[in-house]
Amino acid sequence: MFEKYNDMALVSQPHDVANGYGQAAQFVIEQALFRFERERLMRDIDKALEERNETLFLTLAQQYNELLARYRHLEDVHA
Repeated sequence: MFEKYNDMALVSQPHDVANGYGQAAQFVIEQALFRFERERLMRDIDKALEERNETLFLTLAQQYNELLARYRHLEDVHA
């Protein structure tokens, strides 16, 4: 069971509440990781295009597509 301290008293929370918090936390972490990696790849892709580095662009584009596939369960976040 999930437990928290409230005014120095130990209060137990039902397991389903704790599980809900855990799922919400996991979702937030996944969103943050996805957005961070997407922004990094987009910056690097833009730089590769500016430098006309086709090899790097193709590598980064592949990584970007793999990122989208890995996080497709967060489709509303892709926008």
